[in-house]
Amino acid sequence: MPPTIPSKDGEVNKYNLMAVPTVSPRVYYVNGIRTSAKDHALTSSLLSILCEHPVHGVYNLSNGAILDLGQCVLDFTQNASARVFGNRKLVPGQHINTAEIKKIVDDTVKGSFVWNQATVSLFREVAKHYGRKTLIVAHSQGNLITSNALFIVERIFGSAALEHVRVYSLASPSPAWPLGLRHTNGGGGRQENAFMNDLVALLRPHNMAAKIGVTRFQNSGDFRTHAGSGVVGVAPHGVNENIALNFLKSIRIDLGKSKEFATDFLDKSSKKADEAIKQIGVNK
Repeated sequence: MPPTIPSKDGEVNKYNLMAVPTVSPRVYYVNGIRTSAKDHALTSSLLSILCEHPVHGVYNLSNGAILDLGQCVLDFTQNASARVFGNRKLVPGQHINTAEIKKIVDDTVKGSFVWNQATVSLFREVAKHYGRKTLIVAHSQGNLITSNALFIVERIFGSAALEHVRVYSLASPSPAWPLGLRHTNGGGGRQENAFMNDLVALLRPHNMAAKIGVTRFQNSGDFRTHAGSGVVGVAPHGVNENIALNFLKSIRIDLGKSKEFATDFLDKSSKKADEAIKQIGVNK
């Protein structure tokens, strides 16, 4: 079957182009601003090939530059508010029966004011697989969506619910993340991957601090200056540029794979990628 091209905001689809039978851990990809449905499907497909693992794409629908920017502002505001006005301490865990999770999730969604449908979908997915290892790859605005979803998970289920959740941030502008996600608090942790002359990534206060030489607040991750472009701009913000950072080696190690690519794998994956490009109909 050809890769599924999403049509609805928050739609979740599975991409498994290497036909790997593994179901655990769950890997998600949340796209950023101004990403077409075809580009989302292609990136999810390529990640499944490069990771040799099924990837579930959570589609953040694009509505054009102006509306997308407005959505980003709302997501950014919600994210910053979660830290400023929310609980600034670890949230005690709750003993929740697995059978009760769906009702709790449904009631939470009904009673919460959430602007982005992709946030709702990711919250549902993480909550549904509560207690299981979950890896989330988020690019650009996808980090705001991911952080907001995990803040809800932490608020409802407690900080310990993020013990098995790990996030790979690509070009993140997100100003805040749940305390329970931190390794030092027992969480699955988060890896930052960004170019230090990416205008969008510099919206994250810690990245901006690192840019001016104050690095003590910075998380571990891969930070570079985009080749051939020393000035700050949007050129280094693309998902492909950020995937090429050390993120790919990190997630493969976390999946129990070799961080190096064998020649036969490169040949096979190249053919699979070409097939995906043709099936999805993207000009690359």
